[in-house]
Amino acid sequence: KKMNDQTVAAKDIGGGIVGTLVRFSWRCSACVSGLVALVAGALYWKQDSLLYFPKIGGVPRHPSQNPRRYRSPSEHDVPFETHMIKCEDGVTIHSWLLYHPSSSNNKEIPTIIFFHGNAGNIGLRLPNAVQMYHYLQANIWLVEYRGFGDSDDAVVNEKGLKLDAEAVLKYAHDQNNTMSNVNVEKLFVFGRSLGGAVAFHMAKFAQVSKYPLAGVLVENTFVSISTMVDHLMPYIAPLKSLVLRIGWNSGEIARTINIPTMFLAGAQDTLVPHGHMLELFTRMKNSKTDNLVRMHVVKHGTHNETWMQGGKAYWVAIKRFLHDVLSAEEYNDGRAVTKNGTGVFQRKTSTSTTECTEALSSSVTNESIEVSMGSNDGEDAAGMISSVGNFMGMAREA
Repeated sequence: KKMNDQTVAAKDIGGGIVGTLVRFSWRCSACVSGLVALVAGALYWKQDSLLYFPKIGGVPRHPSQNPRRYRSPSEHDVPFETHMIKCEDGVTIHSWLLYHPSSSNNKEIPTIIFFHGNAGNIGLRLPNAVQMYHYLQANIWLVEYRGFGDSDDAVVNEKGLKLDAEAVLKYAHDQNNTMSNVNVEKLFVFGRSLGGAVAFHMAKFAQVSKYPLAGVLVENTFVSISTMVDHLMPYIAPLKSLVLRIGWNSGEIARTINIPTMFLAGAQDTLVPHGHMLELFTRMKNSKTDNLVRMHVVKHGTHNETWMQGGKAYWVAIKRFLHDVLSAEEYNDGRAVTKNGTGVFQRKTSTSTTECTEALSSSVTNESIEVSMGSNDGEDAAGMISSVGNFMGMAREA
């Protein structure tokens, strides 16, 4: 009888432990499920505010509130015009056109539309824009998205920013605009990070709407927001089809545009993995479009600082791209056509071959495709304006 009592007691203890473990596991599962649901809900309702930061931390919204040298192009002795652009939905966005005084008489000078990243105003990009202005001998048109800087207060979302991009291109081609220094046949668009997605949308819009656009330059941008979620929030990734409302699917656009494109990539980008730029480049070069596609990789380049870390090679690569695009004789439906008429672009025989990245060199065979590895010239990079790196550290872009 004593043995039976001990057996019964052991069973009761064992059963109690099992029951406790089951209840504990159930509660843990419920907590995890609740946490995942909470994060997923926050992602659904707050995702725009998680991506767009007109004002963040100590970074002011308006350029006039910035530290000195970040308030106006006039602080850099660069002539400029302010252009307020009305979008299709009535929102007005702010922009600065940094122009070369000779451009009104010299129609050979290109103009580069500059789309910034997801945080801060265009004043924070002045050191970069001034470098572009001088090194590339181009007009630089800095555009501020709705809700940012001196643009109208408005809901900041993908739909709105796409309207901003479309309005800029329409404004450039409007014969009634007040710009007297822009040759629209030599109009390029540049975008960094989020700005790269906006630039890709402009390229798509230009192609569909038959607005001429000479070329596209993107730096450290992403394939899509969906692929960024896989990287930044892997535990939410299985639910993204249910909660993700933001697209910015540049990967799909890359397969379809017939506009010369240059990819500027920092190989040490830890925010947007370098593989995104490689994937965009690969999709474009493998597309059926006959197009000029180039990639320039800065070996030690990081997300926001690639332009400072690339040295002279960075600027030479861009200038060469602009020159080769503008050497085309005529434009047809947004596509540049060469003099020999054998294709959209054929590389000139005088063009030198640059070192290819090991990962891609074996697959690059098309004459209209080039991959170069930029040198990291520390001495040259040190000569550039570097304080923006520390200031922009408060507003890291995605």
